[in-house]
Amino acid sequence: MMSIQETRFMNLRIRVICFFLLLFCAAIFFSLKASYEAAQSTSIEQTTKDNPYQDQRLGKQVYIKPGNYYVGSDKEMDNKPLRMVSFNGFYIDIHPVTNEQYVEFLSKSHYQPKGTFDMNEANRFPDLPATNFTYEDAAAYAAFFHKRLPTEWEWEIAARSLKKEVVYVSQHLPHHQRGHFLFNKEYSKKPVFSYPPNDLGLYGMAGNVFEWTSSKYQEKYLYGKHVHKFSIMVLRGGAWTNRALDIRTTTRTPFPASRCLEWIGFRCVRDKR
Repeated sequence: MMSIQETRFMNLRIRVICFFLLLFCAAIFFSLKASYEAAQSTSIEQTTKDNPYQDQRLGKQVYIKPGNYYVGSDKEMDNKPLRMVSFNGFYIDIHPVTNEQYVEFLSKSHYQPKGTFDMNEANRFPDLPATNFTYEDAAAYAAFFHKRLPTEWEWEIAARSLKKEVVYVSQHLPHHQRGHFLFNKEYSKKPVFSYPPNDLGLYGMAGNVFEWTSSKYQEKYLYGKHVHKFSIMVLRGGAWTNRALDIRTTTRTPFPASRCLEWIGFRCVRDKR
């Protein structure tokens, strides 16, 4: 029989062996886990690259029923008064047109943009809103897909979720979640689904990029002796370059139809089938 000292030594050796076996098994487990996660990550990245339209929200529209809806504000000099306007039914894109979508349009239509749309940037950042378009460029895209640009009033009732007293899109949310503007101190445009939608399910109606509308801005509100030489259209929504004051649902911004900027994009509407 083993002595007490020998028994203790044997038990200690068994414990040491078990301890190192556990360490070895744990090392193998975490190594396999890391390899699996890396493989999964690579698979997801490859799927995203091969299938940029995997987000099922892309290209969707929301239907606005015919009816009388509020537009305007008693506090806006160029949008007085608060009033009701009758509308026909129409479908509106739930997000601004993306780089990916405009590249697809160019490849199918062979249209030559008048603006400075950057194909290299578009291919690098497919989910950013497409920008640097003239009014004509935006209208050409819409027409190719049997759509059109919204009137500013169609845009407004959609932004205010068909409601009366709505100053800001998603105004029930904390200030920094309502949209992408100067308050957030991120000085560039962001992907189209970066912020929560409004009550109708529409994304990007406040900030990120301005949006062209098919409405002309009234000359009586313009200043300068040469303004009559330009076709001045109404932009809506504000951009990442703007203060909160400029992203209200009722704010109207004039801009020449022949010009383009990095923070001006668009979305489309379609009349009822």
